[in-house]
Amino acid sequence: MLQEFRVDNFKSLINIVFKPQEANLLIGANNAGKTNLCQAMRFVSASSFFTLDVCADQTVNGRVGMTNFALDKSTIDFFVRADMPYEEEHLTFEYTLTISPPQDRLREVAVTIDREVLSVSGGAFDQTLLLNNRFGQIRLLHENDFLGGEEHYVAMTAPRDATMLQRLYDTNTNPRANRFKQYLTAWTYYDLSPTAMRGSAHKPREYVVATDGSNLASVLYSLKTGNERAYRKLLEVIQRIEPRLDLINFFAGSENNVFMYFEDEDAHALSTVNASSGTLRFLALAYVLLVQPRLGLSPVCIVEEPENGIYVGFLKTLFEMIEGYPDRPQVIFTSHSPYFIDLFDEHLGGVFVLDRDKGHTAISQPDVAKVKARLEQFTLGEQHYREMLG
Repeated sequence: MLQEFRVDNFKSLINIVFKPQEANLLIGANNAGKTNLCQAMRFVSASSFFTLDVCADQTVNGRVGMTNFALDKSTIDFFVRADMPYEEEHLTFEYTLTISPPQDRLREVAVTIDREVLSVSGGAFDQTLLLNNRFGQIRLLHENDFLGGEEHYVAMTAPRDATMLQRLYDTNTNPRANRFKQYLTAWTYYDLSPTAMRGSAHKPREYVVATDGSNLASVLYSLKTGNERAYRKLLEVIQRIEPRLDLINFFAGSENNVFMYFEDEDAHALSTVNASSGTLRFLALAYVLLVQPRLGLSPVCIVEEPENGIYVGFLKTLFEMIEGYPDRPQVIFTSHSPYFIDLFDEHLGGVFVLDRDKGHTAISQPDVAKVKARLEQFTLGEQHYREMLG
């Protein structure tokens, strides 16, 4: 579970400390920094499997303008602390990443790594350094030798265009460092697009929904052909909001295309081209929040404005189901909807208010006791509307 995420000098974020719960909600006015915080988390996750330039291009729309325009600082700092099991151990990882983005806002030059440190505690480890990367000069702990009583670090050099986590692969000598890499890589982010969710592009054995939902048909086809039991459980969830739905079927147009359509009990077919955008969004969210975690995917799931196009009562049903799942992900939502915000009146410890303070983002949490006392008169969403939560 993610315990703490810190970021400094990333867009509007200056020295932001975010300590999430299991279920979290980021609220605030437009341009307050909610999406910037989500993008910062996406960037760190992507840095575990892409080069830094690709991370910037894919997660923050380019390398130019990554730093705060008003802060006289050339680097961006990230910090992650997370707890997770590994075999019989319960480990706490701490990861620090410092990068240097382009300083010339008119030229796209490379993003480079300045510092990267990963340490672990738990079992035989006590804040033990697993890797240390300073300007491409790397020391990497041989974990099995360490457990045998020898503190053996392998020294190497590497280009500064990527993290050492991105280059890790040897699970025999660095199993715990690789465990953290796998955890970070599995973070997911969603800003679902109704148009994209009607796409037909297909890759075999695809089980993770794309950020915009463009591979939804491909993922569900892989689920139905590869895990019938999980497919049927998902179908039961969708039938709660679409009781006439009997089947989700597919037509493989070619090796690279698969078309999804819905059927009722009388075999009447409805293509996703004509399906409700809300139904597609609910289907994608149900898969992301209920199926992906059970497949060992998506331990941290970030969703922007999940309520768009969906009756909030259906989302309440979905969230109630998530709470009953042992493999539920740690979720982070952003929202402007007072009705969606109302769903967090039992999760007040996970509500975070973001606001602009003199050009940069400030993050705070409401006083839980005061919010609860006001709930008899004002719903949580109305308290937000009346600016009583900041």
